[in-house]
Amino acid sequence: MATVTLSIPRAHKRERAISDYFNMWVTRDFDKLDAIFAPDCVYEESNGHIYENRNQIHHWIEDAMERQTILTWKVSYFTHARGREGQPSITVFWTLAGQEREGESYDYDGVSVIEFNRQNKIKRVREFTATRRRDYPYKGE
Repeated sequence: MATVTLSIPRAHKRERAISDYFNMWVTRDFDKLDAIFAPDCVYEESNGHIYENRNQIHHWIEDAMERQTILTWKVSYFTHARGREGQPSITVFWTLAGQEREGESYDYDGVSVIEFNRQNKIKRVREFTATRRRDYPYKGE
């Protein structure tokens, strides 16, 4: 297995970009989105939707703002690695809570695998989610 060498200041900058992006959903202020995402980025939501560039991401956000409110999106922790082409990659574990305009509330845990380009902008996001409810059907056996 290859060793990952991190530049701590750059790693913190990438973590800050991810946290800032999550916070944009809570504050509903996306003015700095273009400073974080590369123009040719790809974003894969856990529901299967894929946005192939920053313009599509802006369109998705505009649509989402009309039908939902994100109440919290909290990072649990980050794991640093190298992506498919050797670029920096961060896996971030998080919890999100929101509400649809019709009143339905939701919360779930998630993981995002986020790859950065050489300019330290987000190049690719892949999201995975799980329900918050956990049980142990065979506990005690």
